[in-house]
Amino acid sequence: MSKKSFILVSVQFAIFAFFIFSGRIFAMNYWFLIQVLGFIISTWGILAMKIGNFNVQPEVKPKALFITSGPYKFIRNPMYAGLILFFGASVISYYSPIRLAVLILLIYVFIEKIKLEEQFLLIKFDVKYSNYKKKTYRLIPFIY
Repeated sequence: MSKKSFILVSVQFAIFAFFIFSGRIFAMNYWFLIQVLGFIISTWGILAMKIGNFNVQPEVKPKALFITSGPYKFIRNPMYAGLILFFGASVISYYSPIRLAVLILLIYVFIEKIKLEEQFLLIKFDVKYSNYKKKTYRLIPFIY
């Protein structure tokens, strides 16, 4: 794992710990439904990726498979998208400036991990991944 990957993954898990231990993590009212949607999207991404192919660090596993089914038909990073929905709903439901700042930091970390991961995927899968990038969005269908 590269130094940059280590830092990004460490910050990501520190942020998860912050949300888990800093108070309420499950949102209220209809925001909870957004969290459920985020959980479903992330879980769907993990299941489509297959556990052995899944990697928390941006580096691509040597025997990684190129997956374009399930949620990967629409977005390249469904796990991150789902986590943003999950924690975003929590922040909105139990708003504080510090929780919002931490959420923004989490989104920044995810974007940096995506950029790094895409470099590794281009090296591993070359034209196949390049063509896939042209057909899909990073996190939000039709937007980004």
